[in-house]
Amino acid sequence: MGTTEALLSALIQLSEPLALLLLIVGIVLGLIIGILPGLGPPIAIALALPFTFYLDTVPSMVLLLGIYSAAIYGGSISAIAVGIPGTGAAIATVQDGHQMFKNGRGGEALGFSLTASVFGGLVSTVCLAFIAPLLADLAAKFGPREYLAISVFGLVVVVRVAGDNLFKGLLVGALGIFLTTWGLDELNGTERFTFGSYHLYEGLPLVPFLVGLFAVSEALVGAERALQKVEFDKDSLSVKLPGFKQLAKMKDNLMRSSLIGTIIGIIPGEGAAVGAFFAYSEAKRRSKEPEKFGTGIPEGIVAPETANNATVGGALVPTLTLGVPGSPAAAVLLGALLIQGLTPGPALFSDEPDIMYAIFIGLFIINCLMMLIGLVAIRFAAHLIRVPTAVIVPTVMLLSFVGIYAVSNSFFNVGVLLGAGILGYVVRKLGYSIAPLSIGFVLGPILENSLRQSLTIADGSIIEFFSTPIGLVIYIALAATILWGWWSGQSK
Repeated sequence: MGTTEALLSALIQLSEPLALLLLIVGIVLGLIIGILPGLGPPIAIALALPFTFYLDTVPSMVLLLGIYSAAIYGGSISAIAVGIPGTGAAIATVQDGHQMFKNGRGGEALGFSLTASVFGGLVSTVCLAFIAPLLADLAAKFGPREYLAISVFGLVVVVRVAGDNLFKGLLVGALGIFLTTWGLDELNGTERFTFGSYHLYEGLPLVPFLVGLFAVSEALVGAERALQKVEFDKDSLSVKLPGFKQLAKMKDNLMRSSLIGTIIGIIPGEGAAVGAFFAYSEAKRRSKEPEKFGTGIPEGIVAPETANNATVGGALVPTLTLGVPGSPAAAVLLGALLIQGLTPGPALFSDEPDIMYAIFIGLFIINCLMMLIGLVAIRFAAHLIRVPTAVIVPTVMLLSFVGIYAVSNSFFNVGVLLGAGILGYVVRKLGYSIAPLSIGFVLGPILENSLRQSLTIADGSIIEFFSTPIGLVIYIALAATILWGWWSGQSK
């Protein structure tokens, strides 16, 4: 299929009524989930994931991408209005956003947040459209040793940023990999950890595990929280969009934060929160009046909100081209592609170019529509922010159980959902991050297969793992990343 034919096919698929409807539904659902404190993009996507079984690839992807992008932006609304970030990505926005709200400039703060989020999302989408095909061409040269290197890179980086305790990150990541070894060995058919159950012959099912790990565990944690009642002046939720002159003064901040967010998103495991804090600190460092940051200034909103939405396009680069999710939310998106029978990697760009173009164009449209839908959603935000935990928790549980059973008609999958939820809850209560667990579970099969194939090629020699130029570059980049993290920690 040529480029022109692929583009036309993508536009035709996106113009279908169902795809357009789900694109809008995804944005609305993402905004709702983002505004509600305690939830976030991975949970929102996980809840919608079971329902994509009934959809074609393009409608299901625009639904999930709409949820992903809008949920990250939605977190800023509650962060500004009540000082409670709806998502981790909006934590940096609280500092100046809520202060502006308390200073009587809430509408202005919400306007800057919405505009910056859309701008960052659009820039990262353009970067995705240009970078992903180039990286896919490079990835076409990948063999088992290169895939082993990139899998190790993704896992180690995720572990490094998962928390202060490296040992905890390694332990949880190893647990995720271990769980992927359950089932029949693909090479020789040996039973591994099946416990005499034929249900486990194909291993633990991906979708129930991810939904349980994110949604059910969050519901269990949320059940511990006391009934929260949030009060604030809802009349202050009237948006005042910034003018072109105001934006022109911040053009450097907007572009710099967009690029920071995109680059941070590409690095597996960093995530939107890291991108937001990085952009905020960089904006403060370059400001002529850094002492004003934290007192309620627009620059302190523009930087993190531009960067956190820019991480969406960045995170999709390694997810689509290498099959290595750039974030927990991207890991769930990876599961959606696998459900559709598509294997992310260089072959996806050559075999299904129309789907890739549909994802690029769809994400661009999502960010454009988010401006319009966001303006409307902010007016209803007061009602959403006031929703008590006692309502959110059972709703999340109900959607999780109904969604998994509806698509599989299997009580075993429901059991996996509940078991993964309990596991995620225990992991979080022990002070561990579930990010390495989810990424380890997704990357485990790739890691195992590439390791066994690499050992066969290398005839058991570990030195041969570093004999390919691409693999060597990846390992050098990994070493540089680890050393940078260590040096940053020492310099604090």
